[in-house]
Amino acid sequence: NISCHFQTPVTHPHDTMGVTSTLHTLASHKSTKCTVLGLITLYLLRQWVKRTTRNNIESNAAAKIAAVLEERKEHIEWAKREAEKVHEEERKKIEGMDFRELREALQSGKITAESVIRVYYGLAVRAHEKTNCLTNIIMKSLEDARELDNKARDPSYKKPPLFGIPISIKDAIEIEGQRCTWGLVQKIDCIPKEDSFPVMKLRNDGMIPFCQTNIPTTCMTYTCSNSIYGTTSCPLSSSRSSGGSSGGEGALVSARGCLIGMGSDLGGSIRIPAAYSGCCGFKPSATRFSTLQMAEPVPFRPLCMPTEGPLAQDPHTIVEIMRSIWSDLFISNKDPLSVPINFREDLFKEGTRYRIGYYTSDGYIDPLPGNQRVVREAVEVLRTKGYEMVPFSLGDIVHEAARGIWGTVFADGGKRQTEILRDEPLSPMMEPLRGFGSMYNITKKLLGLLSSLRGDKTTADFFSLQTTKAIDIQKGIDRIFASRKRLVKKMKDEKIDLLLCPSTISPAMPHTLPNQIPFTAINPTIFFNAMDFPAGVVTTGTWTEEDEAALASYPEKGIVEKGIKKGCKGSVGLPLSVQIVAPPFRDEMVLRVMVDLFDAVKK
Repeated sequence: NISCHFQTPVTHPHDTMGVTSTLHTLASHKSTKCTVLGLITLYLLRQWVKRTTRNNIESNAAAKIAAVLEERKEHIEWAKREAEKVHEEERKKIEGMDFRELREALQSGKITAESVIRVYYGLAVRAHEKTNCLTNIIMKSLEDARELDNKARDPSYKKPPLFGIPISIKDAIEIEGQRCTWGLVQKIDCIPKEDSFPVMKLRNDGMIPFCQTNIPTTCMTYTCSNSIYGTTSCPLSSSRSSGGSSGGEGALVSARGCLIGMGSDLGGSIRIPAAYSGCCGFKPSATRFSTLQMAEPVPFRPLCMPTEGPLAQDPHTIVEIMRSIWSDLFISNKDPLSVPINFREDLFKEGTRYRIGYYTSDGYIDPLPGNQRVVREAVEVLRTKGYEMVPFSLGDIVHEAARGIWGTVFADGGKRQTEILRDEPLSPMMEPLRGFGSMYNITKKLLGLLSSLRGDKTTADFFSLQTTKAIDIQKGIDRIFASRKRLVKKMKDEKIDLLLCPSTISPAMPHTLPNQIPFTAINPTIFFNAMDFPAGVVTTGTWTEEDEAALASYPEKGIVEKGIKKGCKGSVGLPLSVQIVAPPFRDEMVLRVMVDLFDAVKK
């Protein structure tokens, strides 16, 4: 306190000479100079400590990353050697089999689980070399395959329904004895002691988890990159993202590295990678799966329900996996919070024809021309299959639900994200995650106001509705529940069984774009997490020259629209898909339509 050391001269407000004299006196006093020098020294010391601590953290992180990458390299080289042990004739035969053919051959004993797992080592490595989709080859899978083959030699042994079929697993899903990093260096040494319940069930049914796939840092974005394993690309374009957060799964399956894999979906994390990379993906009703073991990356998770689910090259494979998982009450016996419902064959029965409402835009953010076109084409395809197709308007339901979503999912103001990422090394591509998490609420409100003044309503909502106030959070909760009620009522009033709609607003985006525009871009998928509707994605076409030409007239209403219009130029040949959804616990209806649509398009 300077007043403790000086008797400040009294000066007239307009006496500039007196002010100058006072400042000169303060500046010349010895204790003032010492205080200033001390403050400067303290500041420099603190900066040095921060820099030293940061350097140590980065050095330790670099050493850990190098060790893990070396381990991955060794596992991949081992997998290559094992793959080469299969005779070329047998290898080609196994590679040419679809899921049903592979299952039949394994059940009949025409091929062994050991041969199959070796062939899929080779396929997975080939896909990885193209897309960087793997985080690990599980070496124990070869031992698991041999164990199954040994059991099968006993005439009294009854093979389980999925005997010997390899399956890939997203890095964020727990596998006993294997790393589960969530794309974070701080979790490199996290080794689960047991499988997730769905993985347990699949093992019981005879499947063999044989590799793990890449994810974005914290799984809280829909591109696919982290500081440990790097960036995963769309199999059809190295400059485009494979999507996220199950991006490694989407790339691996689409690049024919695996017939089926398990991902998880909080806001589109199964469906977006399936759409970007060009395969099929299915998000079940959340409470028909177990979420008991899942980490909680965001607050207020029950309002945007996450769940594990499969990605596959075709929906027939997804049906068989879901039929097996729901063949008994294994999941609900492990997790009493999971609803005990077996696979409903009555809803999946072939020849069943439902009344489907369709739309090409939900009225929130318009998808690009090609993404709308494939919906219209799917309408005609399903109509020829005997489905009753009727236009359906969501009105302002999606907008109100979005206001509820953005008002609740960041209810902690980004503090948890900030804490997780504080000492985490991030690439420039992923650095925006740290910046967004640490952004002050007043800054978000200001960005919301500026967006509103520009007429960008969706971006305005995204920033301005984020809050930590209990009363505002309650309003967000109320909006989500009101939207659920309105959507269910509207579908019932119009006798709509399912909905057909866009899966994404664009084809695969450039790697950096998802972290440069507001998360409102994922509204076509996260909306159905908030509704807890089961949803499936089927790839039905590709971006054409006509879509490219139509892009010129796409309206740039806001930041998201401008970003995807500019970023997604030059997308000819990239996959396009549609989304099929139904009310909760009508999962089999979604699967029925997915199968019929896929088969009709294939023909």
